[in-house]
Amino acid sequence: MKIIKVDKLVGELSPPPSKSVLHRYIIASSLAKGISKIENISFSEDIIATIEAMKKLGAKIEQKDNYLLIDGSDTFKNLNENIEIDCNESGSTLRFLFPLSIVKENKVLFKGRGKLFKRPMTPYFKNFEKFKIKHSYIDENAILLEGQLKAGIYEIDGNISSQFITGLLFSLPLLDGESKIIINGKLESSNYIDISLDCLSKFGIKIINNSYQEFIIEGNQSYKVGNYRTEADYSQAAFFLVANAIGSKIKINDLSEDSLQGDKKIIDYISEIDNWNSKDTLVLDGSETPDIIPILSLKAAVSGKKIEIVNVERLRIKESDRLKATVEELSKLNFDLIEKKDSILINSRENFEANKNEKIVSLSAHSDHRIAMMIAIAATCYDGEILLDNLDCVKKSYPNFWEVFLSLGGKIYEYLGN
Repeated sequence: MKIIKVDKLVGELSPPPSKSVLHRYIIASSLAKGISKIENISFSEDIIATIEAMKKLGAKIEQKDNYLLIDGSDTFKNLNENIEIDCNESGSTLRFLFPLSIVKENKVLFKGRGKLFKRPMTPYFKNFEKFKIKHSYIDENAILLEGQLKAGIYEIDGNISSQFITGLLFSLPLLDGESKIIINGKLESSNYIDISLDCLSKFGIKIINNSYQEFIIEGNQSYKVGNYRTEADYSQAAFFLVANAIGSKIKINDLSEDSLQGDKKIIDYISEIDNWNSKDTLVLDGSETPDIIPILSLKAAVSGKKIEIVNVERLRIKESDRLKATVEELSKLNFDLIEKKDSILINSRENFEANKNEKIVSLSAHSDHRIAMMIAIAATCYDGEILLDNLDCVKKSYPNFWEVFLSLGGKIYEYLGN
């Protein structure tokens, strides 16, 4: 347990590279015969999981201070039946590599921890059944996958996670024969598919996208080597963009105005809230941007306006039940939020002031990096001190977050108890 306290954050920073883009660059480079160079790297736990996973599948990866040299010449060669892939808590690693690991006949044990295997995997299981690909849960933290991926027709519901589609988009071009991915219903988080398609195109893979309802993938394609720099991550920059929107003064470098990252929408959300002058409720649709909903909720709560963030039920199957955790922790800071089944209703009172009589309040990160970082920014509008558990959980995505927090004027103390 540590005590965090800060008035306003002031200074300059460069957000870490986009985790979404970096996962994809690492995988694509590992499938290309030859050496690719990927610059601007942050070795978060999720990224390390993907690096180590691709090594297990035969890729040679050299980790330098701020870049990777990746040679995929031997990927899928000399596979044995004792492959174990430790995904840690990375949903991207698990879902991207689940189909990729069986491009060749293979038997792979996927391991993880936390709530990883409580997240849905059914879309893969349903599709794999017709190709006689077997899976079995060894325990609550391990799945054994056995068989070989085949070209054909795959159907995925659009409202669960785009990660299933990305996993297939990376895998199916390597198979004999044409494949098709059919999307049932509206595809949510289509921006993540845009990032996948952009990466695949850069590495020489052609995909036909029929309005996000159908993807046609020619077989026997080859990944091409390339040298690329990873752009900064809007989902991490969002914390500091909101900090600025509620009073801090931080110069944020390296953000691409042309980014395909859906979380760039945080800029639009902030503008919508600031420009909302009606007494009616402002409704924000969070279906495309689940990762920034906790910090967006803070901005909404501080605004003194009635706001509802809707279509965010998927937050319940992240590292924590993020919908519940966001409401619980911000409520402890005297904000007025209501947890609904698939939305957060923010009845922020006009002329809100933090509870000035509260000297110290105990909050929980729920072992969730995005909740911990949201609480750090919430400290900028709380008069007292915040007692916070599990600060280390930020290592999942932003290993040096607390160093940045300190460099901007934040304070962290040891809690000595009563």
